Amino acid sequence: MNILLRELKSNRRSLIIWGIALALLSFLMMAIYPSFAADAAQMEELFSVYPEGFMKAFGMDKLSLGDAMGWFALEAYLMIILFGSMFAVILSSSMLSKEEDEKTIEFLLAKPVTRNHVVTSKLLAYVGYLLAFNAGVGVVTFIGFEIFAEEYSRIELLRLIVAPFLAHLSFASVGFLLSLFFTRRKSAYSVGIGLVLLIYFINIMATLSDKVEFLRYVSPFYYMDAADIIVNGRINPLHTLILLMVSALAMSATYLLYNRRDITI
Repeated sequence: MNILLRELKSNRRSLIIWGIALALLSFLMMAIYPSFAADAAQMEELFSVYPEGFMKAFGMDKLSLGDAMGWFALEAYLMIILFGSMFAVILSSSMLSKEEDEKTIEFLLAKPVTRNHVVTSKLLAYVGYLLAFNAGVGVVTFIGFEIFAEEYSRIELLRLIVAPFLAHLSFASVGFLLSLFFTRRKSAYSVGIGLVLLIYFINIMATLSDKVEFLRYVSPFYYMDAADIIVNGRINPLHTLILLMVSALAMSATYLLYNRRDITI
């Protein structure tokens, strides 16, 4: 329990900064929505001259900027899921690697706790942080909709608030696993952020080109695509299951490898 409390306490500043930044971004996007909605027809006419692949890559072929849900999906959702994923990997990838980086691992392992207890405490910490992060951003987003959107579906909005958490959890779990291979916190950060950006651009490329379309299946962004969620009126159960399985596999592998790992003291 002490390890869990220590982790929750040590990362709270990061949670507050990232959470406030993305919550304010989401609120700001909704605040400027009414002025853009009035000129939505001209904006869509302007965007219609863009290449078809560009429109498809960002879901603009399915959604309307004149609709509150479409505006949020096109302008704010992408930021929340992308930058939230960066926050997730930064958080999770540092939890194990920092013990060796800061030379606290000897003290930690001298305690009467198993390695499984260490992993469980840190895993619960990052899952709790992601829940708090997404709940905070979601509440502020809801307030933004209530103030600035005249008509919208609360059920649709709830789906778009829940969906990023599933992508964040999968990125965080993979980042947690990757942290086993680094003894420097900065190295784990760099690899984690690089992984998120690489997968994001793979997702864009897979959308733009039919030749590499198959690559979209490696991207959590594809499984929680805002346009698909709005058009289909649901979060795809299979996509949800895939992301949860990826998270579970990464978590299980972390337990297995951490118990076998030679730890640098």
